[in-house]
Amino acid sequence: MVILNVFKPRIDPCIFLHRDAEDWTRLLGEDFIDELIRRFSHVVRDVDELVEYVFEYPEAFHIGLRGLRVGGPYKEQWLLYIESGYVDPGWRAKWPYVPSDGKLDVRVQVSPCYLLTVLNGRERAYIWRNRAPAIFKWISAVPRRRPLDVFREAFPAWIRELAWTRGYSWVAWSRWRDRRNKHLAEWLYWLDSGRMAHIDMAVGRFRDVYETAARTIKSGAEVLYELS
Repeated sequence: MVILNVFKPRIDPCIFLHRDAEDWTRLLGEDFIDELIRRFSHVVRDVDELVEYVFEYPEAFHIGLRGLRVGGPYKEQWLLYIESGYVDPGWRAKWPYVPSDGKLDVRVQVSPCYLLTVLNGRERAYIWRNRAPAIFKWISAVPRRRPLDVFREAFPAWIRELAWTRGYSWVAWSRWRDRRNKHLAEWLYWLDSGRMAHIDMAVGRFRDVYETAARTIKSGAEVLYELS
């Protein structure tokens, strides 16, 4: 009788777009990492190569996860991804409040985590077009290979400079019409660091996320993470 392991990751599937092998091991666990390396042994030899492989082909990574048994606090999100190749497009990082009356005519209401979603139907592709039409002013189609590199080249410099001069939190609390730009802030953080903001928050990497021109966080700040 074969007993299959039940893995209990301490974070959601967005970890696969978080370019930090140590965080993968810390939040997924060594057993989970070993299983992933075994499944992708035809293309990778260790966790560092695994991380780089996902960043090259994020949408295709889902194929190698079929049959994984997952439990823990993020079970539902993992099962949705493993069984259907779908990751919720909502924002995840709960940015500290910064007074902002800024308005940006840039509609990007999809998290970069959505790049993991397998675009195998019109409805999934429609989410990109409907909720993030600004992206298609800069690119013709969602890149299937090396999206981080593609978007680093595609995003206008003036938008990225806002995050550098005003801070990611300022961007998050600015508005597109009546909506906050929390998805856009996640994109800008990811483009700059290669890491997901909510995961950096979860592991206590406060300085990188919060210390910006717009806000100084006091020591001992509470880690906050939620799905929209």
